[in-house]
Amino acid sequence: MSFYVKLDQLDTIKITFYSKTKKSETKKLSLLHMKQEPLFDLVNSLTMSEKRFFKIFSKRHVIGDKNEYAQLFDFIDKETDLNNARLIEQPFVKNVSAEKNYLYRLILKSLNAFHSQNSDRRKIYDYLISIDILFQKGLYNQAIDLVLKARKIASKNELLRQEFLLSELHEELLLKDQRYADVINLIADDRSSINLIENLLSLKELTTKGYHENLSKGVIRDQKDLDPFNELIKSDLVQNEKSALTARARLHQISVELTYNMVAGNNSEVLKFATKILNLYESNPHLIEYTPIGYVSSCFILGNAQLSANKIDELKKTILHYDSIEELDAVKKSQKAISSLFFYKNILALPLDRQQDLTKLELEIPKHIPFIGKAQLYDLYFQISLCFFTQQNFKKALQWTNEIINDLQFKSRSDFINTVKLFNLIIHFELSNDFTLEYISKSTHNYFRKKNQLFKVEKFLIKFFNKYESYAAKNTITLELKKLKEELEKLTNDRYEMKAFQYFDFLGWVESKLN
Repeated sequence: MSFYVKLDQLDTIKITFYSKTKKSETKKLSLLHMKQEPLFDLVNSLTMSEKRFFKIFSKRHVIGDKNEYAQLFDFIDKETDLNNARLIEQPFVKNVSAEKNYLYRLILKSLNAFHSQNSDRRKIYDYLISIDILFQKGLYNQAIDLVLKARKIASKNELLRQEFLLSELHEELLLKDQRYADVINLIADDRSSINLIENLLSLKELTTKGYHENLSKGVIRDQKDLDPFNELIKSDLVQNEKSALTARARLHQISVELTYNMVAGNNSEVLKFATKILNLYESNPHLIEYTPIGYVSSCFILGNAQLSANKIDELKKTILHYDSIEELDAVKKSQKAISSLFFYKNILALPLDRQQDLTKLELEIPKHIPFIGKAQLYDLYFQISLCFFTQQNFKKALQWTNEIINDLQFKSRSDFINTVKLFNLIIHFELSNDFTLEYISKSTHNYFRKKNQLFKVEKFLIKFFNKYESYAAKNTITLELKKLKEELEKLTNDRYEMKAFQYFDFLGWVESKLN
């Protein structure tokens, strides 16, 4: 078993988990920590179906018997990182820069062909190309027929900006045919469309500001942290349900309130608004088509709130609901939605059975890494670490927390990182890594000292580990653990301090050491 980290170059951090890990799995695990270039990233983002299609597509679009671009594609697909020096050595490569650029464009063309008609937005974009061709040829009536078909799709799916663009084309075509009265009517419709777009953008802006604050802060540590959210939540656009003029606008309206209550820690309200947002999705299927990832994420938020409320039976139903979501066409079309579903489902399921065998899950993770964000990825890593910790396999637990901590570029969600660093200390404590514990506790203490705000829970734990060597020398570890337990018990009912326990039961761990 090996675990090594090269820290000499931050853009080439490479981590290996298992001595028996397959090459393809090692490749996927290392992808997250390497600074790659566009061609390499694009090749590694392709699904098996897309790769098969590219092989067929490239044969039809490359002249000559020897398809050197297919050879270049296969070479890159097998590599763990893209090195131009190795590329130059290959017999099928003559001009590295030019051939990489051409292959990149060829892959995009194949993806365009593969995903043609794959969604209503794609259908509109295909119509736009055909409309432009007919316009250039002066076949205005034929172009208008396609504009009307495309506008019908846009209107049905609340694709407001696409519909506005189509309306502009429609007006231009009608002007060419001197149908001025029709153009005047369309301009009146445009004003209504602009109003809908403005309404959607205003609510979208509020939602995005909420997401930004949530990602940077995680959970609030005092009332001042809520000030930016209070400004958002007081807006009439949010408070008045009728202010949302479309289903998409309503989606953002609910999202503002949902995000506010997530940050404020109002779990009962999170349950309410998460349920509202899921009902909105399911009563408006075009919303799922528009953002399947949003639908999958909303289901996770509901499940997480159910877990926090200890509504286990309801949580199990939510996890089962993911099975039906997985079969939706909109989800099947999006590899990112599929991977998000995989991660969210496991993040919710693992706390229900910490003793389960994780071998299959560990092997499944690598193929989803290119399609998932670090926040979701590390949520799952932490849950896996907790499972190994519960199973008293502390070495494996340490591997997964180190995977998070060693990613120096991950700076979002400071509350989560704080917990992982403290949990990492606890694992070293369990492993009796006294020298390592002394070193890491000092490093962690320095990290926390730079923070403007800390939970008292974090301060007490850092103090214990920082003075652990002294306690051991005086043979007072049990006494200090009792003091730590008393201090933590006082904080469990504090509105803000109790949030420090949401990722890990620090009090429960201290009690287990005393028992």
